[in-house]
Amino acid sequence: MSLLENMPDRCTIQRRVRTKDTLAGSSDVPVVEQTNVECWEQAAGSSASESHEKRGIEITTKIYFVSNPGVSSRHQIIITSRRGTAVPVADQVALDVVDRAYPDASAGFSWLWRVMAGFNTGE
Repeated sequence: MSLLENMPDRCTIQRRVRTKDTLAGSSDVPVVEQTNVECWEQAAGSSASESHEKRGIEITTKIYFVSNPGVSSRHQIIITSRRGTAVPVADQVALDVVDRAYPDASAGFSWLWRVMAGFNTGE
Protein backbone atom coordinates (compact mmCIF):
# COMPACT_ATOMS: atom_id res chain seq x y z
CA MET A 1 0.00 0.00 0.00
CA SER A 2 1.42 3.40 -0.98
CA LEU A 3 1.64 6.56 1.06
CA LEU A 4 -1.02 8.13 -1.16
CA GLU A 5 -3.47 5.40 -0.17
CA ASN A 6 -2.59 5.43 3.52
CA MET A 7 -1.30 8.73 4.91
CA PRO A 8 0.46 8.06 8.25
CA ASP A 9 -0.95 10.94 10.32
CA ARG A 10 -4.35 12.45 11.17
CA CYS A 11 -5.24 16.05 11.94
CA THR A 12 -8.01 18.48 12.79
CA ILE A 13 -8.41 21.67 10.78
CA GLN A 14 -9.92 24.69 12.49
CA ARG A 15 -10.55 28.26 11.37
CA ARG A 16 -10.13 31.31 13.55
CA VAL A 17 -13.36 33.33 13.57
CA ARG A 18 -13.46 36.91 14.88
CA THR A 19 -16.17 37.39 17.52
CA LYS A 20 -17.27 40.42 19.53
CA ASP A 21 -17.71 40.33 23.27
CA THR A 22 -20.16 42.24 25.46
CA LEU A 23 -17.76 45.16 25.89
CA ALA A 24 -17.43 45.75 22.11
CA GLY A 25 -14.01 44.09 22.03
CA SER A 26 -13.18 41.24 19.71
CA SER A 27 -11.11 38.09 19.73
CA ASP A 28 -10.45 35.08 17.54
CA VAL A 29 -12.23 31.85 18.44
CA PRO A 30 -11.22 28.54 16.81
CA VAL A 31 -14.05 26.72 15.02
CA VAL A 32 -13.45 23.11 13.94
CA GLU A 33 -14.10 22.60 10.21
CA GLN A 34 -12.68 19.10 9.60
CA THR A 35 -11.65 16.22 11.84
CA ASN A 36 -9.73 12.99 11.29
CA VAL A 37 -8.17 14.34 8.07
CA GLU A 38 -5.45 12.13 6.59
CA CYS A 39 -2.12 13.96 6.38
CA TRP A 40 1.64 13.55 6.57
CA GLU A 41 3.66 15.80 8.89
CA GLN A 42 7.29 16.63 8.08
CA ALA A 43 9.78 19.01 9.69
CA ALA A 44 10.34 22.18 7.64
CA GLY A 45 13.82 22.91 6.39
CA SER A 46 15.82 25.96 7.42
CA SER A 47 15.36 27.69 4.04
CA ALA A 48 11.58 27.71 4.48
CA SER A 49 11.93 29.10 7.99
CA GLU A 50 14.38 31.86 7.05
CA SER A 51 12.15 33.26 4.31
CA HIS A 52 9.32 33.95 6.79
CA GLU A 53 11.22 34.94 9.96
CA LYS A 54 11.41 38.57 8.86
CA ARG A 55 7.61 38.73 8.92
CA GLY A 56 7.45 37.32 12.46
CA ILE A 57 6.44 33.82 11.35
CA GLU A 58 8.27 30.72 12.55
CA ILE A 59 7.71 27.81 10.15
CA THR A 60 8.28 24.48 11.84
CA THR A 61 6.26 22.01 9.82
CA LYS A 62 5.22 20.97 6.32
CA ILE A 63 1.95 19.08 6.24
CA TYR A 64 1.00 17.11 3.12
CA PHE A 65 -2.53 16.14 2.02
CA VAL A 66 -3.76 13.92 -0.83
CA SER A 67 -6.27 16.59 -1.91
CA ASN A 68 -6.58 20.33 -1.38
CA PRO A 69 -7.56 20.86 2.27
CA GLY A 70 -8.98 24.33 1.48
CA VAL A 71 -7.04 26.24 4.13
CA SER A 72 -5.89 29.85 4.34
CA SER A 73 -3.88 31.88 6.82
CA ARG A 74 -7.03 32.03 9.04
CA HIS A 75 -6.75 28.29 9.67
CA GLN A 76 -4.87 26.16 12.18
CA ILE A 77 -3.91 22.50 11.95
CA ILE A 78 -3.65 20.20 14.95
CA ILE A 79 -1.93 16.83 14.51
CA THR A 80 -4.10 14.36 16.46
CA SER A 81 -2.41 11.09 15.47
CA ARG A 82 1.13 10.21 14.35
CA ARG A 83 1.71 6.90 12.59
CA GLY A 84 -1.41 5.37 14.08
CA THR A 85 -0.76 6.54 17.66
CA ALA A 86 -3.06 9.17 19.13
CA VAL A 87 -1.39 12.36 20.33
CA PRO A 88 -2.54 13.11 23.91
CA VAL A 89 -4.76 16.19 24.05
CA ALA A 90 -2.29 17.88 26.42
CA ASP A 91 0.44 17.52 23.75
CA GLN A 92 -1.63 18.74 20.78
CA VAL A 93 -0.50 22.08 19.37
CA ALA A 94 -2.47 24.37 17.03
CA LEU A 95 -0.11 25.26 14.18
CA ASP A 96 -0.92 28.42 12.23
CA VAL A 97 -1.25 27.96 8.47
CA VAL A 98 1.21 30.36 6.83
CA ASP A 99 -0.38 30.40 3.38
CA ARG A 100 -2.89 28.50 1.28
CA ALA A 101 -2.15 24.93 0.17
CA TYR A 102 0.02 24.40 -2.91
CA PRO A 103 0.50 21.36 -5.14
CA ASP A 104 3.91 19.84 -4.46
CA ALA A 105 5.86 17.03 -6.10
CA SER A 106 8.95 17.24 -3.90
CA ALA A 107 7.75 14.48 -1.59
CA GLY A 108 8.63 12.06 -4.41
CA PHE A 109 5.36 10.15 -4.24
CA SER A 110 3.42 11.98 -6.98
CA TRP A 111 1.45 15.19 -6.39
CA LEU A 112 0.47 16.09 -2.87
CA TRP A 113 -0.88 19.35 -1.43
CA ARG A 114 1.63 21.04 0.88
CA VAL A 115 0.77 23.43 3.69
CA MET A 116 3.50 25.33 5.53
CA ALA A 117 2.64 25.74 9.21
CA GLY A 118 4.18 27.14 12.36
CA PHE A 119 3.71 29.96 14.81
CA ASN A 120 2.87 33.57 14.04
CA THR A 121 5.16 35.29 16.53
CA GLY A 122 4.29 38.76 15.22
CA GLU A 123 0.82 38.91 16.78
